[in-house]
Amino acid sequence: MHVEDLLRLESLDLTLLWGDRPQLTREISGVTATDLEDPGRFLQRGELVLSGLVWWAPADDEAKAERFVAALAEAGAVALLAGEETHGGVPEVLVEACRRHGIAILSVPVHTSFRAVTDTVYLRQWGDLSRRPAAPYALPENVRAELGRLLAEGTDPDTLLTRAVAHLGAPPAYVLSATGRTIARTPTA
Repeated sequence: MHVEDLLRLESLDLTLLWGDRPQLTREISGVTATDLEDPGRFLQRGELVLSGLVWWAPADDEAKAERFVAALAEAGAVALLAGEETHGGVPEVLVEACRRHGIAILSVPVHTSFRAVTDTVYLRQWGDLSRRPAAPYALPENVRAELGRLLAEGTDPDTLLTRAVAHLGAPPAYVLSATGRTIARTPTA
C-alpha cells in the first residue's frame, strides 16, 4: 500500500495538505500513532505516523513543529497523518515543516478514527499479500524482519506467533502440529 492509496479511500476522507508524486508513491510498511514531541526512536522506516497533535499548542514556536517533523524524516517515516480534533485543523507551521523535510502530510477529519486508518492499512497489506501467488513470503517485510530477529534471539513460539499477528489486532491464533497438539497460542486464544 502506498500513501496515495489512502487518499483514494472515500471512507477515510483524508485530505492532502502537502505531498508531491515522490512522497505519495512511497510504500507504507506499518503504522505508528504518537503524540510524543520526539517520536523518532519509536519509529521504523516506512511507517505512517498518526498524531493527534497533543504535543503542539498554538503558542508554540515554529521550532517545535520543526523538531517533530525532523524526527519523522530521520526515522524514515513515509507520511504524517495529523488529526484535526485537537486544534480544529492542522497548523500551517506543521505543513511547512513537512514540506521542508519532504514528508507528505494528510489531515484526518474528526469523524475518522485513527483505528480506522490503522485497520485499513494492515488489512490492505495482508490482503495484497494473499493475492500475490508469486510472492515468496506471506508476511510484510517489517513483520518478517522482526520475526527473524526474534527467532535468532531464541524467542519462544508463543511470543513469535503473538508478534506475527499483532498487526491484525491481536486475534486469537494457534499453531498446531499435524496431530493437533498446540505448539503455540496467542494470549487471546
